[in-house]
Amino acid sequence: MKRRDFIQIVGITSFYVSAGFGCTADKKKLKNWMWLRGGNDLSDEELKAFYLKMKNKGVYGILPSGGNEFYKRVGKICKEIGLKFHAWRWTMNRAGYMKDHPDWYAVNRNGFSTVEKPPYVNYYRWLCPSKKEVEDAITKDYLELCKIDGLDGVHLDYVRYCDVILPIALQPKYNLVQDHEMAQFDYCYCDTCRTKYKAEYGYDPMDLGDKAEDDEQWRQWRLDQLVKLVNNLANAVHKTGKKISAAVFPTPDIARDLVRQDWEKFRLDAFMPMIYSEDYNGGIEWIADAVKIDAAVLKGKAEFFAGLNLAHVRKYGIQKVIDTCIENGAQGVTFFLGNQFTDEEWQEFKAVADK
Repeated sequence: MKRRDFIQIVGITSFYVSAGFGCTADKKKLKNWMWLRGGNDLSDEELKAFYLKMKNKGVYGILPSGGNEFYKRVGKICKEIGLKFHAWRWTMNRAGYMKDHPDWYAVNRNGFSTVEKPPYVNYYRWLCPSKKEVEDAITKDYLELCKIDGLDGVHLDYVRYCDVILPIALQPKYNLVQDHEMAQFDYCYCDTCRTKYKAEYGYDPMDLGDKAEDDEQWRQWRLDQLVKLVNNLANAVHKTGKKISAAVFPTPDIARDLVRQDWEKFRLDAFMPMIYSEDYNGGIEWIADAVKIDAAVLKGKAEFFAGLNLAHVRKYGIQKVIDTCIENGAQGVTFFLGNQFTDEEWQEFKAVADK
């Protein structure tokens, strides 16, 4: 059984949580965030009332999705009421360039790009991180966001390759048993990647066939392409005086194995690992172990907020889950769709914030 199978099926074992791996965050610096969808249909007055309610309940910052014009409204309101604001935008999964630049998209081991055959779902349109044109286009987009008054930073999502392996609990939804890296989900084998890699190492990765999964050199090369893109983007954003954060996969090992995301090498200001327990058949203990691992990896070099899916943690109680994350090293939590809290859940949330 391979390491990634063990991590997903059994959970994160004590091997990764040995003595000294966890650390308790200073509760005085507790910062809780919310990933938010929608709001563009609200008036400025309604939007302000909505954001004020969250701030009064103990929310430190928001990560709304939307377009630049919506973000200008959000920035103005957040600056006025003192709420932190990072613009949430997808990074590598973008369909917007398909018409003019179909050659920018990632190609799988079968030779099909995500323009021709999107994997899993139709909105999966993955760009190739090794192309300079892709990096330039993404950087330009985020730098436009950095011009928005009241914006504190930008937030990266889908900042990875396509899932070469889905989380264990999601595979049945697609009628899949992914006990190896299947060619149709194995990216990227575009001409740019193959040419660059062959120039460095002397062989074409396409020739590896099913042995590609076991070639650590080829695996690491792809991880490094994304790291270079993200760190170059971070440097550009930092020059504007803004911060940069990202939603990443739950732990470094899971991220590398499932989506070729070597996030512990990203030079970001804040990490918000998506510790979505039910995707991995995990419970609150699984959440605690993931938080310990991430706190140990980051070691204070960046802010760390445990990303939680509200639907996955309701059964344990909001206060218990947040306390668990803080006790194991997070500086706060980030809730996905936290605006769907019930009144009782908001009371729990505020009780933790008021400690």
